[in-house]
Amino acid sequence: MAGGDEMRKIDRIMRAIAFYLCVALFFILLPIILSYALGYQIDYRNLRLYKTGILYVESVPAGATIYLSGRRLPDVTPAQIEELKPGIYKVEVRRDGFYPWEKEIVIRPNMVTRADRIVLFPIKQEMRVINENGISDFFVSDNGYIYYMKRSGLFRSNMDGTSLKRLSSYSNWPSGIIGRKFSSDGRRILYYTSSTVCIIYLYPEKTFSRPEGKVKIEEVLTTSDPIINAFWYPGSNYIIVITEKEIEVVEIGTSVMNNKVTLYKFNSKPGNVYYDHSNNSLYFIDTKIGADSSQPNYLYRLDLAQKTFDSILQRLLKKEPDTAYEKR
Repeated sequence: MAGGDEMRKIDRIMRAIAFYLCVALFFILLPIILSYALGYQIDYRNLRLYKTGILYVESVPAGATIYLSGRRLPDVTPAQIEELKPGIYKVEVRRDGFYPWEKEIVIRPNMVTRADRIVLFPIKQEMRVINENGISDFFVSDNGYIYYMKRSGLFRSNMDGTSLKRLSSYSNWPSGIIGRKFSSDGRRILYYTSSTVCIIYLYPEKTFSRPEGKVKIEEVLTTSDPIINAFWYPGSNYIIVITEKEIEVVEIGTSVMNNKVTLYKFNSKPGNVYYDHSNNSLYFIDTKIGADSSQPNYLYRLDLAQKTFDSILQRLLKKEPDTAYEKR
């Protein structure tokens, strides 16, 4: 009997020890479990908790290998890498046959950092000739055509080079074209060099009754002052031309050459010039009026609103201003 009582006593003690060990282990592990559940990690070296972050990586094409600070990850794009310690990581995305992508990315606590606009470009690009040689220049329209300036004339094709058609036999194309712009209706092309401004008139398809069509090329301006830029004036037959010395408005489609008006003379060689079509305003950099070229630059705005431009047209047409307009 004494031996049995002793065994039962030992058993109770062992169970009590196991119970208290389990309780102690529970309270020890509970903070760790809760920390992981709430997105925390433990820095055992420094004995502190830190909030983790997430990195999401997506690429085109998908299936690329991800390297994080030199360490290759088992996942391929698209992938979500979790429980990252906050800090700066060097992220590399690699796939055979494509140029690699790499960038330093900051991982912030309790946030998802996305690198989901990655485009991997192929090392071997697809390239082919879509037209024969002899091209001086070309223009691409919004309605899906390519226009070619060639030694044998003006041609047009689809965007893949098919359905090539000669529109004009004109071949006196200038060298050194620096600007090309379609009119808002898509029927005219403005192009200019440092000394000339020209217009190509592209008439509707139904007028192409002859092999060369009814295409007209007009030289609207020749100047000794280097041309910087040229713009279509919206809804009219006028071109705004910017040279190194002045801003001019030129009428097109007339038999009279040099039918133009000078809007402004620069005090020094202009820098950047911007034309805002929404309010018909020119922005440009120049020195203060009356100052020498060594003075600081200012940003100017020249408004070409309808009332202002009407007076310019009157000057072009050499007519007196409309008194009825002035009363409106």
